[in-house]
Amino acid sequence: MSQTNSIKLNMLGLPVIQSIEDLSMLTHISKYTIYQLSIHADKYYKTYEIPKKSGRNRTISQPNKKLKGFQSWVLRNILDKVKVSDSCKGFEKGSSTVENALPHRGANTVLSMDLKDFFPTITIQRVFSIFKVFGYSDLISTILANITTYAGALPQGSPCSPKLANLSAWKLDLRIQGYVGKRGMNYTRYADDLTFSSLNPSNVVKIIPMIKEIIESESFFVNHSKTRIAGSSRAKIVTGLVISGENIGVGKQKYKRIRAKIHHLTLPAEQENSRLLYEVSGWLSYLNSVDKNRLLKAKEYIKELSEKHPDTLIANLNN
Repeated sequence: MSQTNSIKLNMLGLPVIQSIEDLSMLTHISKYTIYQLSIHADKYYKTYEIPKKSGRNRTISQPNKKLKGFQSWVLRNILDKVKVSDSCKGFEKGSSTVENALPHRGANTVLSMDLKDFFPTITIQRVFSIFKVFGYSDLISTILANITTYAGALPQGSPCSPKLANLSAWKLDLRIQGYVGKRGMNYTRYADDLTFSSLNPSNVVKIIPMIKEIIESESFFVNHSKTRIAGSSRAKIVTGLVISGENIGVGKQKYKRIRAKIHHLTLPAEQENSRLLYEVSGWLSYLNSVDKNRLLKAKEYIKELSEKHPDTLIANLNN
C-alpha cells in the first residue's frame, strides 16, 4: 500500500494526512463516523429528479447534513487549493459566464460542443486517481473518493462534484488548448460546455474530428445534438450570453422577455404575485453581473413604469 507523499502535499499547500487519526483530528469527525461515511456513503444520499429544458429529467443526489459537512471540508481544505486549467471558466472562484465569453469577443465563427453526462462519466476510480496525484496514500485516497462519489461516480448535488469534475478534465483542457492554440484559435470550458472561436470559419470546421477524438480518448463523450457552429450571419451564443462584435450581453430577445416580466408587475392581475417580483429581482441581479448596459435600461424602464403605476408591485423595484 502506498504512503502519503508529504513533500508533494506541502508543495501544493494541502494538509498532510497520514492516517485516519490525522483525518479525524483535522475534520473534528470521529474515526467511527469517517468509517461509516466512507464504507456506506451511498446510504447518506436522497435522490430525486428535476426536469431539464430538453424534456428529460436530471437526477440529483443530495447528501445528508453529516456527509455534506465532510464534503465541504474536503472542498475548502483540499480541492479549492488546487488550480484548474487556464481554459476552465466554470465553478471556480472569480469565474463566470462573462469570463467564459470574453476570450471569444470579435471572433467570426464560434463552435459550441457539449460533454454528455459530464458528472456520471467521472467514476470513483478517476476521483481516487485525483487524490493519489495530490500525494495521498491509497487508504486516504480511497476514503476521500468514497465520500465524494455516489453509486460509483460523481453525484449532482455534492459540493465537491464541480471541482472534481474540473480537475478530472484538466488533461482534456490541456490537450485541446495545445491543439487549437497552434491554429490561432481560442478555447474555453464552462462545466460541460466547450467553446471554440476563430477569425477563420474554415479552421473551426476542420478541428471538429480531432476535438471529438481527444474527448473520447480522455474517457468523455460528445453530446452530438448540441454541437453548433455560429458564423457571421448567426447569433454567437456562449453559455447563454450573446457576443456581438466586441460586446457581450444577454441579447435583444432575452432582454425583451425581461422587460415583459417587468411590465407584468404593473398589471392588476399580478398584484399578489410575489413570486414574479422575486423572479424579476433575480433577473436584475443577473443583468448586474453580465450586462450592465441593459441593467441601466431596465432601471430606466422601471422608473418610468413606477411613476405611471405608483401603487403596483413595480414600486418595490424602484430604488
